[in-house]
Amino acid sequence: MYKIIIYGSSDFLDKKLVKFLNKKNYKLLNDGKRKKKLKATKNLFKFFLAEIKKNKPDAIINLVALTNVDQCENNKNLAKKTNIFFSKELVKAINAYHKKVHLIHISTDQVYDGKGSHKENTIKPINFYGYTKLQGEKFAKKTFSTILRTNFIGKDENKKKTNLSDWIVNSVVKNKKIDVFENIFFSPLHTSTLVKLIEKVIKMKKKGTFNLSSKSKISKADFAKKLCKELRLSVKNINKTSYNKKSLLAKRPLDMSLNVTKFEKHYNVKLPKVTNEIKKLAKEYFTIV
Repeated sequence: MYKIIIYGSSDFLDKKLVKFLNKKNYKLLNDGKRKKKLKATKNLFKFFLAEIKKNKPDAIINLVALTNVDQCENNKNLAKKTNIFFSKELVKAINAYHKKVHLIHISTDQVYDGKGSHKENTIKPINFYGYTKLQGEKFAKKTFSTILRTNFIGKDENKKKTNLSDWIVNSVVKNKKIDVFENIFFSPLHTSTLVKLIEKVIKMKKKGTFNLSSKSKISKADFAKKLCKELRLSVKNINKTSYNKKSLLAKRPLDMSLNVTKFEKHYNVKLPKVTNEIKKLAKEYFTIV
C-alpha cells in the first residue's frame, strides 16, 4: 500500500485532502499528536528524519505555510520559520534517508507580479509572503519534488477561521456592506478539484514546478458577485473598490492568473474555467442561505 505523510498547518485543505485520500487506496501516516510535537520540537531535522525512518513513506505532502500576507509582512521571523526553514529541514531529512521519497510541495500564485497569465519562469514576488514561499520552493527543488503553485477556494469547516468566500457569504447573509477589489485578479480551483489533481500528481510522480489553477481569471469583486448570484443572494451590499498600495500593510500583486499549459501537457488533463469552480463552491453554502 502506498504510504503518505501529510504535513499541514491548516485545517482547511489538510482535512479535505485527508478525507479524499482516505477513500482511496493509500495509507496516510497521520498522527493526531503530530502538530503538538512539531510545535514543541527544537530540532526539526531530527524530528522529520525519525518520522521518515519509522514510517518509510513513499510520498510526503507539505501543506505547511503562513499564508496571511499582512502577518508575514508584520512578523518576518515567523514567516521565515514557517515558509522557509520548515521546507529546508524537511528536505534535509528526506535526503538523509537515502531512499527515494516523492515530495509534493504546495506553493502560491503570489510568487508572481505584473500582467498574467504567468508562466512558471516569470517569478517576481512583491511581498514577504511571496518571497518566503519562493525560498521554500528553492529548498524543495533539492530533492525529488513536484512543486505546485496554486490558489484554491472552498468553505472552511473551522468556524473559528474565515476565508474569502466565508467572509463574502456571511456578510451578505447578515446584510453587511463589504468592499471587494475590482482590480485584483486570480484563477482559483475549488478544493474538490485540487485534491483530485494532487492524487494525479501522487500517481504520476513528475519532477518539476507547475502552475495549477483554473484556466480563466476573475476579479475578486466579480468573484463575490458571481458566488452570490449562484446562491440567489442580493449583491446590493457588494461595493466594487480598487486596491492601492495604501489599502493594506503588504503589497498585493494585481494579476495572479496562471498559465497552466505545462500542467495540462505533463498530466494530460484539461483544467476547468473559474466559473465552474464557483458553481462547486456555491453548493457548499446552500445549507446556510
